[in-house]
Amino acid sequence: GGGGGGGGGAPKAAYAKPKGRPDLTAHSEGAREAAEGFNDQAVKAFKAKDWQRCYDLSSEAIRLNPRKTAYLGNRAAAALKIKSRKMLKQAAEDSVLAYEMDHLYAKAYVRAAQAHLELGERATVKMAVQEWEKALELDPDNKSYKEGLKDAQLTWEADWA
Repeated sequence: GGGGGGGGGAPKAAYAKPKGRPDLTAHSEGAREAAEGFNDQAVKAFKAKDWQRCYDLSSEAIRLNPRKTAYLGNRAAAALKIKSRKMLKQAAEDSVLAYEMDHLYAKAYVRAAQAHLELGERATVKMAVQEWEKALELDPDNKSYKEGLKDAQLTWEADWA
């Protein structure tokens, strides 16, 4: 499929961080509505595979409404796609916070498990196994959760058991 871009074209524009609402805090009038707007844009960015933009828009939504688990979930999903170590840690942190706020949020356990497994440290792999188990408790017939748990268990056994 298609040759790589050759000479002559304009250089790719540098990533410009989306404009936030520095005039608002989480306690401001209108903060929740603004957060919802940033979240809607974040979801569109995710669907367009624009992970960094999704991450930044979600961060602004979280800043304006920190107790909304869906915003944490969206930022974690974007961070998991970016995959740098810093982003994996952020994804794990956001996901743990989300499942601590809502114990029935299966996807939060899944994202936490994915990030913890990818971080690949003894403590994080152990957490990944527990998080996959918790996700499966919430959704026992989910095939991808079963595979995730098996993968985490194999990693644990291969590296630390």
